[in-house]
Amino acid sequence: MKQWPAAAQLLILGFYVAFSLLLPTLIGFFWLGPKFGHMLLFTLIGLGLGTVVMVYGVYRMVKPFMEGIKKEQLRGPAKMFARMSPSGQKKAEEEKE
Repeated sequence: MKQWPAAAQLLILGFYVAFSLLLPTLIGFFWLGPKFGHMLLFTLIGLGLGTVVMVYGVYRMVKPFMEGIKKEQLRGPAKMFARMSPSGQKKAEEEKE
């Protein structure tokens, strides 16, 4: 049962991605496009705006999770990927000294 909080967070993340892309795109397609006569333009603007919002939101949601993983003892490929980050490179240099 300890996996439920992580599963719930991933479910929330999935809905966030879907709605942050769909809502601005649909607003541009169904409301702003017909109102101003440039349906494709406002659809693409909505999609672009939704993508920016989605990337920023996903970054903010995943950042604490990734910081928690870095604090734990990593093995295998996870350790390799953690060392690829700038903070991981500093930690690897400290381990060598």
